Amino acid sequence: MPVLVLILIFSAMFAMWWYWWRPLPRAPATYPGALPIIGHIVEGIKYRNDIWGYMERIADYLITDECVQLRMGPHIIYVVSDPDEVDIIANTCLKKSFFYKFLIDVLGNGLLISDVPTWKIHRKLLNPAFNLHVLNTFLNVMNVEARNLVSRLKPIAGQGPVNIKEFLIKYILRSVCRTSLGLEAKDQDMIDKEYAQAIDEIITMAVKRGLNVALHPSFIYNRTAMRKREQEIVTSIKNVLNSIIQKRKSDIKSSSSVYSRNGKFKPILDLLLHLSDEQYVLSDDEIKTHLNTFVAASYDTTSSILQIVLLVIGSYPDVQEQVYKEIIEVFGDNEELTKYDLPKLVYLEAVIKEVLRLYSIVPWISREIDTDMVFPKYTLRAGSTCVLVLYNLHRHPSWGPDAKQFKPERWLNPATLPTNPNVYAPFGIGKRNCIGKQYAMMTLKTSVAHIIRNFQLSADISDFNWKYKVILKPAKPILVTFTLRS
Repeated sequence: MPVLVLILIFSAMFAMWWYWWRPLPRAPATYPGALPIIGHIVEGIKYRNDIWGYMERIADYLITDECVQLRMGPHIIYVVSDPDEVDIIANTCLKKSFFYKFLIDVLGNGLLISDVPTWKIHRKLLNPAFNLHVLNTFLNVMNVEARNLVSRLKPIAGQGPVNIKEFLIKYILRSVCRTSLGLEAKDQDMIDKEYAQAIDEIITMAVKRGLNVALHPSFIYNRTAMRKREQEIVTSIKNVLNSIIQKRKSDIKSSSSVYSRNGKFKPILDLLLHLSDEQYVLSDDEIKTHLNTFVAASYDTTSSILQIVLLVIGSYPDVQEQVYKEIIEVFGDNEELTKYDLPKLVYLEAVIKEVLRLYSIVPWISREIDTDMVFPKYTLRAGSTCVLVLYNLHRHPSWGPDAKQFKPERWLNPATLPTNPNVYAPFGIGKRNCIGKQYAMMTLKTSVAHIIRNFQLSADISDFNWKYKVILKPAKPILVTFTLRS
């Protein structure tokens, strides 16, 4: 009897190996460190507290081999870094990978993780809310909020290094509330620090679940304390969004809002409500889903990028001086930047682009391979997951021998930039790129211009490091010293 049991166990293990681990024709090389059947799960556990460190190792390995495969139990994960292949995959395979499903309860079927048919319809409906003409109407509010940020920073000027995270999160949340949600100044704190903390906590849970294969099945995860806490947070977030939606509906109905009266400023929430009330194409749940995606993505990404931009500018005095001179020239005696001023901030834009290239907070994106992808050196099989390494694109040899150096001047001469557009993708790549990239750039340019106009920054980027929380975030507080300019 024991012999029969052993034979059955061995047969089952062999069947599993044959099904999951059988050699596939033209398969990419397997990344070193895989164990039979379980693959790289042990490495995943080993690096669970340093996910970014592990992915950096894989990215460095890809310098000599442009595609490898990881094995996580039954999951085959291809990791690709060739610019042209990344572009083809991103535009052919539009379905997000199973990793994103761990955020489904909080972000729902929004643009970030929605199924492909829904994404195609909703992206087309929402594109008008992010065109440049509409975004230019936000500029007055952006100027007001940037000046308010400067006012909050003045009391800490001259007091030595300061952790800037909380200042910037509050600033970005207020800006989003005023522009995207149409809230007036007295209501702009309806989404506050507690909302930001809730989003942070739920994203941390998603990362932990993603790293623990045992929690991938819903029937197991739904019985955990983590799932119970996740549901509490989701309920809290939905209650906040419900209040905002009802308030905005009331403001529009009573025409008490300045945004409704002047007819020039159309917040994104107004477009969503119009699509719901007039065209009957969005449900209340879908409106909440899109709002949550916009607010969470805007605050989380933009505040993180802004921290890095200020850290970099404070670490390079020569760069800061050149940025300051340009800002003074463009501002003149005016208090605000206009839509005609922003394009004139050429060097500042170069600095921001170089920060986005070298310190991109989105190091990779992942897709589900829904059809066999045949490339010259290998074939990626349908049903697998593919990670597209944007981090490597930004360090591709076509950037030159100084690809790993911070050199904003490279953006001032288009003739010296890489000819392949796929090697720069800070807002994603392909059709499912970030819908809010112009909004983010406008926010960054406006806020940095106001800050550098008023303060001289001092910082040290030499010991900067990342941690992974769906996007990359500073591993420790970013400290910046502010000195008021005369």
